[in-house]
Amino acid sequence: MKRRGWLLISWLVEFNYIEHGAPPLTLNEELCGHAQLWANKLAEKGHIAFCEQQGIGENITFFPLDISAEKVVEHWYSEHVKYKYETPGWQLGTNYFTQIVWKASKEVEMKKYPCLQNAIVNQIGIGRSIVWNEASQNMDDSVKGKREQVIVAFYSPAGNNNRFGQFASNVQKPSNICTS
Repeated sequence: MKRRGWLLISWLVEFNYIEHGAPPLTLNEELCGHAQLWANKLAEKGHIAFCEQQGIGENITFFPLDISAEKVVEHWYSEHVKYKYETPGWQLGTNYFTQIVWKASKEVEMKKYPCLQNAIVNQIGIGRSIVWNEASQNMDDSVKGKREQVIVAFYSPAGNNNRFGQFASNVQKPSNICTS
């Protein structure tokens, strides 16, 4: 594969270290173009929107420009503490995590693009939802002027399928969790 960059090796390593019984994800060149176009569009618009392509799963978040691939994946994966394995199914605040470990997803592509404007952060934490508006003049200096980038991850086939039994089959406890 000719492409080498920030995401190529780092992301695959980070996704593959998570031990939830899912096979390693492989890169999909077809998703590459779609992910980059969507990242560019969102960076220009300055807000999160899901592409909703049939059969494609998504993780999309704004992050600081200097964030590492490892920190992005850690942020998405951190939702695992909210997931209740005893009652599998769609659960509020866990969709980034469940897509990462979704057993039936085989391919992934991630792209990033810097935002062209300064951002207003309207959500606390490392991953942010961004809104561009005139209220930026009233924000304190710790928020005003922060540069952000959008990171788009597309998966195929899509995860987070809420049909009966799909979460139980595709989101499994990590093998390193003690159950006693």
